[in-house]
Amino acid sequence: MAPDATHPHAALLSELTRLMSRWSSLDLQRRITAECGVSLDPVAVRAVYLLGVEGGGARPSVLADELHLTRPSASKLVVRLTEAGLAERRRDPADRRAATVELTETGEDVYRRLFSAGVGMVDAATADWDPADVRALGALLHRFVGGLLRPDPAPGNREE
Repeated sequence: MAPDATHPHAALLSELTRLMSRWSSLDLQRRITAECGVSLDPVAVRAVYLLGVEGGGARPSVLADELHLTRPSASKLVVRLTEAGLAERRRDPADRRAATVELTETGEDVYRRLFSAGVGMVDAATADWDPADVRALGALLHRFVGGLLRPDPAPGNREE
């Protein structure tokens, strides 16, 4: 069945898809890392972003889920980040049997440089915007993402 282009949310989904595709493209990620003087593959960049945005540690299984990796691939990623001095394993304070992966000071510096490059891109894209429009977009995106990340109700509790 073909998508309904007349649906009220079709244009929003189309623009979000274009944005996510471009933002996560290998070419753009390589350009950003080169401009920041960072030598990381795109998956490692996403892991640094994830750990930096969350501001704490994540279990390797969470990294695997969030980055759409197999558990063995996530384990190899953690080894690469650790060997590069960007992350370290620590005991999970909530479960001493488990470990979390956290950015080191070097990893936090890399995260700040990558994040700053992203802010620069957003700044350039909105350079001719009214500052109130930039703030409004930020508020609307915050609200939108909150709606997307809200846990689904239990199947029996869904409103039809």
